[in-house]
Amino acid sequence: MSLGNMALVGVCIAAGVYVLALLVGMIAVFPFGLLGLVVLGFVGFLLFSVLRQKLDDKENRHYEDNVNE
Repeated sequence: MSLGNMALVGVCIAAGVYVLALLVGMIAVFPFGLLGLVVLGFVGFLLFSVLRQKLDDKENRHYEDNVNE
């Protein structure tokens, strides 16, 4: 695992902890937090799709494995 991927995993873990704290806060103010939950869900969906696209990209993987800079 490259250093860049390890840093990406670290950032994802930190973001997960932050998002969990946001979820707890939005649930605490339930009627007004629904809008924030919808926005947070949309942002989470976008983040998940971008990360999945980066990790599954065959061209990116080819250059990481075969090209030395």
